[in-house]
Amino acid sequence: MRLLHTGDWHLGKRLYGLDRRDEAVATLAELARIALSERVDAVLVAGDLLDRRVNDYEPLGDCLNALEELARAAPVLAVVGNHDDERLWGALARYLAERRIHLASRIAPAERGVVSVETDAGPLHAGLMPWPDPRAVADEIGLAAADTKRGYADGVRSMMQSYGRELVSRRAAQGGAAVLVAHAMVDGAVGGGGEREMTMGITYAVSPHAMPSGLDYIALGHVHRPQAVPGVAVPARYAGSPMPIDFSEDNHAKTACVVDVDGDHTTVREIPLTTARPLVRLRAPLESLAEAAAERPGGWYLCEVLLDEPVLDLVRQVRERVPDTLRVEPHYAQVAAVVEEGADEDAAATSVADQYAAWYSARGRALPDAQARAFAQALEAAEAAGDGA
Repeated sequence: MRLLHTGDWHLGKRLYGLDRRDEAVATLAELARIALSERVDAVLVAGDLLDRRVNDYEPLGDCLNALEELARAAPVLAVVGNHDDERLWGALARYLAERRIHLASRIAPAERGVVSVETDAGPLHAGLMPWPDPRAVADEIGLAAADTKRGYADGVRSMMQSYGRELVSRRAAQGGAAVLVAHAMVDGAVGGGGEREMTMGITYAVSPHAMPSGLDYIALGHVHRPQAVPGVAVPARYAGSPMPIDFSEDNHAKTACVVDVDGDHTTVREIPLTTARPLVRLRAPLESLAEAAAERPGGWYLCEVLLDEPVLDLVRQVRERVPDTLRVEPHYAQVAAVVEEGADEDAAATSVADQYAAWYSARGRALPDAQARAFAQALEAAEAAGDGA
């Protein structure tokens, strides 16, 4: 059985005001072509279809069109992610099912959360596990609000294990392949940078050992960098976003993930996705930016400009040299040198709050007062929690 694993489309996302709708639609069309050319038996979509819960109609329409195009190649099994509106997708789910698109918007008991579909290669049993929202997990397992963080990993592990048992049972009774499709953060995964900060922290992550054993494949979404997940008993992978979401993703390639299940043996291939323009971070003096851009052509650019002193009309001058620049960040050598020298002389005596302010200063910006106060409060709370441990 051959599967296409994708996810983290984030349709509707703008980057510094740039509407990349055409790139996103073309990238999803590239995925549909791969599904057809690879003759896949099913498509697994691991959440974050849209970038925001409240969306314009255009990203939603593009998303529905993409799902239907993929369903023309093979049945689609999808879950919602933390960026998606579960109520919207819950309302659409029964209409999508008529088009061979099976979508789970809420975590359900295993007997309902596992979907079995017929494919050209036989039965496919898929556990569909949407993003386990911390509040929903707390309600599901009866946690008090104060215990939510502490009990989150245990609650998600229990859910995943129950899905695993149901999947293994169905495969034993009906044959075919058993997979889990989940939108979740797993310890050990390397973030691409565009993921929502709150849900990337260790607080709301689950251990690789929480993943059920005995399955043929685990298709994960939430992390934008394509990668295998270490420490899981079965083949488990993040497909990554099919196009770069922000400039922290300028250091890895985007791929389609093709999974072959042959008996008890699973192999994974990555097929490069090349439709979307790359996001490129350039760091150079003003006079060298054009040369740096020429070495990495065809992208959208974030230019970190190395300066000795402020330059009037810097953005205009940068864009004259690199027309497709979306963001300009000045970096002053003297400020950076002072910060570095101070750190060398007395790094141990510098408080975390001072280091945070220095980090801003090194980038030519002042730390906003409100943000400094919030950071100080967070430090106090962390120190208090550490004292109580």
